[in-house]
Amino acid sequence: MKTPNLNGWEKLIRPYFAPTCRRVLGQYLEGNGFTETALNEVGGLTFSRLGIFLEITYELELVPQALSVVLGIGDKKYDSGGHPCCVPYWYLLPSVMRGNLGEQIKFKTEADLEALLPLFKNTFLEPYAKPLWINLERLETAIANFRSEFNC
Repeated sequence: MKTPNLNGWEKLIRPYFAPTCRRVLGQYLEGNGFTETALNEVGGLTFSRLGIFLEITYELELVPQALSVVLGIGDKKYDSGGHPCCVPYWYLLPSVMRGNLGEQIKFKTEADLEALLPLFKNTFLEPYAKPLWINLERLETAIANFRSEFNC
């Protein structure tokens, strides 16, 4: 992947992010019908299955970096009117789990990320995201609720 010019921010790109995600989550996502469909400019990945996408990336401007994950319908985060077609993972968690979430999703090194991703799979993807990616109506409802709650 060619490093983009992001006015200095490119120095914070983690070149290990995409290969580590593929290695740690690839088999799990493929087993659930997802295929990798995109790689963004910082090395984040998008996986798709039956009109649903899962984007796994990170917040470049935060150090240490923090996972940023959305689950959505179609192939873009926003529709032509600028409204979200996806829901961020934190919105799907029970409110009691959101309090100290920031520290739980941060990583500084490849080893940190490699340790974080299986935990993320077990504490978020499997119990909260999977029920939505196998039930489009539930995912549509979650996105509508998110849009309504945040007026977007």
